[in-house]
Amino acid sequence: MIVAGLMSSCASTKNETATVISPYSVSQPAGLSAVVYGLPQTRLYFEVELTKTLFRKGPYAEYASRTLGLQNTPLNDSESWQIKSIRISDKQEVDNKQLYAVSFTDYPRNMDKLLRFTKEGLLLDLTVGHIVNNSQDNGKTGDDFQFVNMAVSNPTIERVDTLYRPVETDTAFVHIPVLQRRTMSKTTEELAREAAEQIFEIQKIRMEVLRGDVDHPAADGAAFKLILQSLDAKEKQLLSLFRGATVESRQILSYSVLPDKPAMNTELFYFSEKTGIVNKNTAGAKAVWYEIGNATVPASVITNRQANNIIYYRIPQVVEISAGVDKNTLVSEQITVCQFGHIVSFPLVAPQK
Repeated sequence: MIVAGLMSSCASTKNETATVISPYSVSQPAGLSAVVYGLPQTRLYFEVELTKTLFRKGPYAEYASRTLGLQNTPLNDSESWQIKSIRISDKQEVDNKQLYAVSFTDYPRNMDKLLRFTKEGLLLDLTVGHIVNNSQDNGKTGDDFQFVNMAVSNPTIERVDTLYRPVETDTAFVHIPVLQRRTMSKTTEELAREAAEQIFEIQKIRMEVLRGDVDHPAADGAAFKLILQSLDAKEKQLLSLFRGATVESRQILSYSVLPDKPAMNTELFYFSEKTGIVNKNTAGAKAVWYEIGNATVPASVITNRQANNIIYYRIPQVVEISAGVDKNTLVSEQITVCQFGHIVSFPLVAPQK
């Protein structure tokens, strides 16, 4: 329909001066002006979202069973990776290998329609840009995670030791008790017991609030809910000192691909569920891949690459683009790929007869 509209708009144009369309690399005839346009090509973008999950064991994990009765508490840190999603997008850009010059002595009357035609995407002018994607992430990896110990107000303790100092008397030596005060850091077990006592205290207060056994009950439902949420948050933070904490971070990798032929399968990168992005030869490495399906490419109808009053165009082809991990396909889309089509031509000026 677009081509038909273009041709009909040119039907009344007289072919007073020959307009020559030729590959841009060919020297243009002397005395002619020229407008250069390029045929489109399609660039594919694959955006892969990875999720990194870090588990940090609690600093008091060894005392979880002894102080709180918690069983099977993890005693080691761990790390895992997962491909959460793959998204496919595309962008049309100029194919610098398919540039053509429209040479003329008089400006063609329908050239304004052709230029508007190009900006709609069928014939691309040189103002069309493309996206440049780089690897990116959210800046947080979880490696700098720190536990917050709210249970201990003072990590030191003052110890009093009794020493006996010998004192000489008239008849013998006697030992006089002397008190010696020392400030020492609390042991990990002492810190764990303090944290456990705080947890028991929070649970006690929660039960009193739920029973209404408090001096100043909540004035309304919203305040009552806020008190319980605050108690739950403090208890959760304290329990993490024993049970450990899980920290998730997201990383997004973007890959730009300019396919040159259909029916191909290529790896983007390899990753391990234990360590993330790895080398191909790493044990347990899985391939993140993309696949381009078959395309029915029509035969080219070009007979002359330099002719008068002819516009060259490339009919794009719709192909299926898939991407996945190992043997699993995560996404599959129908995408128009311009460079898979052959070049065809249509008249710049409609025939007069």
